[in-house]
Amino acid sequence: MMGGLLLGAFGALVAAAVPIGFALATAAVIAIVAADLPLVLIPQQIVAGMDSFPMLAVPLFILAGFLMDVGGISRRLVALARSLVGHLPGGLGQVVIMAEMFFSGVSGSTSADAAAIGGIMVPQLTANGYSRERSTAIVSAACGMGILIPPAIVMVIYGVIGGVSIGALFVASIAPALLIAAGLMAQIGWQARRQGWPAGERASFADVRRAGLDAVLPLFMIVVILGGIRFGLFTPTEAAAVAVAYALLLAGPVYRSLTARGLWDKVVQTALVSGMVLFVVGAARLLGWVLAVEEVPQALASSVVGMGGGAAGFLILTILVFLPLGAILEGVPAVVMLTPILLPIARQLGIDPVHYGAVIVATQGISVFLPPVGVSLLVACSVGGVEPAKVARPLAPYLALMLALTLVIAFMPGVVLFLPNLLGY
Repeated sequence: MMGGLLLGAFGALVAAAVPIGFALATAAVIAIVAADLPLVLIPQQIVAGMDSFPMLAVPLFILAGFLMDVGGISRRLVALARSLVGHLPGGLGQVVIMAEMFFSGVSGSTSADAAAIGGIMVPQLTANGYSRERSTAIVSAACGMGILIPPAIVMVIYGVIGGVSIGALFVASIAPALLIAAGLMAQIGWQARRQGWPAGERASFADVRRAGLDAVLPLFMIVVILGGIRFGLFTPTEAAAVAVAYALLLAGPVYRSLTARGLWDKVVQTALVSGMVLFVVGAARLLGWVLAVEEVPQALASSVVGMGGGAAGFLILTILVFLPLGAILEGVPAVVMLTPILLPIARQLGIDPVHYGAVIVATQGISVFLPPVGVSLLVACSVGGVEPAKVARPLAPYLALMLALTLVIAFMPGVVLFLPNLLGY
């Protein structure tokens, strides 16, 4: 009954266009008043949700991503991708996928990826015979894959809320990301042969070497983050601080593209984005606490187990739940709201929490680009200068392939857990 009250209140508030953080908090307050619980718990639980050392990684990674985008970082990474795969069938489409694999490890945000990669590649794609709708669809699919490449903000949030090793999540997501990227590149190559999309000239070894040297410093940030966490040099939160220092070094003394005014603007942007994310996290903590007190997860777990289907059925249910909610709520709010409810059930069914996190994040990569309301899709369409409804048709085959590969990830946990087990997580 309490679960129904919470979900009903939350759904009504979202339908009324109330911001997600306020909708979560208001629904929880309604439930607290209905249950006659002390109101002093409201600020206590909201602050407790944000007052976490691992949560400090969120604003730090956001700031590092903003700083790394200064000074033509995305341009350098695109140039490297072009030298490596531009000669393949559907050359520029392949470049988009490869460039996103490089850039997503720097930015950590699908919307930032869509803006940066789309801003560079959509004009080039359209100039080479791709329609704006097709160009935007390719960029969207690439960025949906890129959410799996660390350091993704969604992974940090899931790890903090679920008590899951963030380092293990970062490592575990690499193989699924490569799988989906390879699938998209194969699909673009097949489409290119059928539709006659042009391929570029094969780059010489000297061109590849030159592009690689130009991009090696931005790419090294990923090595610093993953290597430092793996070898115990620093925690994921400390890794985020190191990433900020490294980004400042590149944007300042190395590339000399960061001014004092530019740094202040990036700090302000970080504060705005981080404030929104952390308030959502705090509000979701309050909602999760109410659900736990009222034993809603336990009741839901009993219902799920009673329906049968086991772990496989629950994984399918998770994907079906996250697809629409992720499109409406965006990645972080959906993960924040549902993880406290669903992760205990997954553990009860014997699903590894690292594997479960990879399934959730892969699903989020699809949902945030799901027409017509996916938040990141709207960003990509804005950059591409097209309407979301017109992108739906060319985007559908890419999303279908990504969904099929997400099911492979869900039912073959070895794909996710091989690297963490190999590295001793």
